[in-house]
Amino acid sequence: MDEVDERLQQLTLEAQQHPPKSRARRLALTRLIQMIQESGRLSRRKFDTPQEVYEEALQEVWLYLCRKIETYNPAKGPVINWVNFVLKRRLVDAKKRYTKCGREYSLDAPINSSSTSNVNQSGTHLDRVAQPEDTPLPSQLVRRCLKEDSDGLFTSKHIKGHSQANFRTIALLYLDGKTWQETAVAVGLQPNKVSTVQSFYWRCCRYFADKIKEYLQE
Repeated sequence: MDEVDERLQQLTLEAQQHPPKSRARRLALTRLIQMIQESGRLSRRKFDTPQEVYEEALQEVWLYLCRKIETYNPAKGPVINWVNFVLKRRLVDAKKRYTKCGREYSLDAPINSSSTSNVNQSGTHLDRVAQPEDTPLPSQLVRRCLKEDSDGLFTSKHIKGHSQANFRTIALLYLDGKTWQETAVAVGLQPNKVSTVQSFYWRCCRYFADKIKEYLQE
């Protein structure tokens, strides 16, 4: 066990010794998570894993550490091995949710349809669904749904401490083809907050999936 592993184990055992929700435990956990992030030993994102999926899985790992730090057993190996094992499991769960919800209900996601043959048609895959001439395309309906926001739900869901960085605004910018960095700046965040905006957007897509789907079916 090298110096980094020893320090990680020390911080983990220290956190375990303090009562849950105590300030001392929170401090130990904060130092532990920070050191894990800086260690360079976390399992890296694979090329076929979307960034937002990896980021979401990481957030769940940190939450798991805060809630279940007692489950670490030093006899079973280094802390980083345990953390990477948890990350592997969370990635599996996050990918399943992404496939089921994010892909199915995200605003420009492909619709699974083996019968669709006109693959060269322009526009989002939502727009490839056959529509009567006078019927708005699905992506247009999504935009209308976001803009109407009759009950204010889309606007009320925002990044903590930044009411202007709400789902309605971010989603409309996304539909306009803005990059995540451009979107972050547009809603008053620093350009380096791209991962925050991405994670928030995908969480909201899942959260509002049923409401948007209901609107599309009206």
